Amino acid sequence: MAEKYPIDPVKLCIDGTEWTYWTGVTVTRQVDAIAGAFDLELVERWGDAQQGMGMLPLAAGLPCTVHIGDDQVISGFIDKISPQFAANAHGIRVSGRDAGADLVDCSAVNRPGQWKGLNAAQLAAELARPFNVPVTAEGDVGAPFETWKLEPGEKAFDCLDRALKQRELFACPDGKGGIVILKIGSRENGGRLEQGVNVLSASLDADMTQRFSEYVVQGQQPGKDDRFGLAACAVTAECRDAAVRRYRPMIIKAENSVDAAGARQRAAWECSVRAGRAVTVRVTVQGFRQNGVGLQQSGPLWQINAMTDVKLPYLRLEQRLLASKVTFRRSLSGGSTTELELRDPAAFKPEPKQAKASGSGGKGGSWDNLNVAAEKDIQTRMADDAAAANKKAGQ
Repeated sequence: MAEKYPIDPVKLCIDGTEWTYWTGVTVTRQVDAIAGAFDLELVERWGDAQQGMGMLPLAAGLPCTVHIGDDQVISGFIDKISPQFAANAHGIRVSGRDAGADLVDCSAVNRPGQWKGLNAAQLAAELARPFNVPVTAEGDVGAPFETWKLEPGEKAFDCLDRALKQRELFACPDGKGGIVILKIGSRENGGRLEQGVNVLSASLDADMTQRFSEYVVQGQQPGKDDRFGLAACAVTAECRDAAVRRYRPMIIKAENSVDAAGARQRAAWECSVRAGRAVTVRVTVQGFRQNGVGLQQSGPLWQINAMTDVKLPYLRLEQRLLASKVTFRRSLSGGSTTELELRDPAAFKPEPKQAKASGSGGKGGSWDNLNVAAEKDIQTRMADDAAAANKKAGQ
């Protein structure tokens, strides 16, 4: 049978056997999920099947890998199979995830459940070892934790995620069944997303419902000889969002003890992150690779956690954005496409955490430094441009 897709065939591999000719393919990876996921579908008429009259020898729970061309993008397990047949056709749908998904699903049972002097990557390796999931790190992973403890009944990834937030790190799938510890935006996509060149479609969602005109953080801290009364029991700080031009206040109660500097950082973080999360750009391009189009495609697959140049005049957008999610798709009607979800990196800024005296790796009383970008966010710039255009049109 002739190859239906001569460029970058998608292969499901089990015990050295390659299954191809899928009529529907979806492979997804994203920065805030430590496991990639796949969904493959095959529907054929009776008599045309590549594997004969019986259902493919696939079963939920089997170890597998998924490849796009020569690139491995998944190494994990089949989660679910759904075979079906009718009077004139039969088919099967297969879905699964990277091996790292077990850290999300399962409880951590490490004993004794407390570690001293480990950095974030070493802690990840300890939590992932029982699941046979390899861990690597890109760049600096920060200082070691003085001590770190499992919470009773905690999932493995929940424990790791608490630690990663304290070091402003993320855990992403590495495409080979492992996880990689890294900073947001530490990679770059060499390919450019440009309207009229390689972009098939694009959309932008700008949502103001979760942005507020001012963020007021209220909290308290233990009293000391030089800090008592209102200075200790009534800590308040605020940050204004210039993009919200009507009265929309939000009061935030600090969960833990907080001083004035910490309250200011929390307010600034709330303002910055909500601005980043307010805008999502989705771009679809032909094929799976960053360079060229059609039969001339070359170079690496599109990557997550990679800063990407975007030029979309219709959406009034020309800047570098973070590829936070990448979905590879193939269908009989649409061919091979990649959808990239792009966001301002500020959307993933970890919440500033006040260190505790034990169990969190700090000595207490200080907050991590938080740098909030001073430039206009996408939504503010779009609002300013629209206001100026409307004013000019009305003259």
